[in-house]
Amino acid sequence: MNRAMTGTIFCFISAMLYSSYYLCAAITGAGQLNPFYAPFGSLKVFAVIALIIGVAYLIISEYEYFNKKKKN
Repeated sequence: MNRAMTGTIFCFISAMLYSSYYLCAAITGAGQLNPFYAPFGSLKVFAVIALIIGVAYLIISEYEYFNKKKKN
C-alpha cells in the first residue's frame, strides 16, 4: 500500500469519526434542550488527528512523486 492510499484512508476515517460525532450528538440529544452537548468529545479529537495524519501522508506522497519525476 503506498502513501497516497494510506493518506486517503486516514482522511476517510477522519470524515467518518467527524460525522459520527454529530450523529451521536443528535441521537443523545433528541429531546434535550442543548442537543450538541455530548460527553464524547474525544471523537472530534481523533477525527482531527486522523485528518492531520492523512494530509501529512498525502503531502509526503506528492513530494516524493515530484522528486522522482524531477530526477527522470
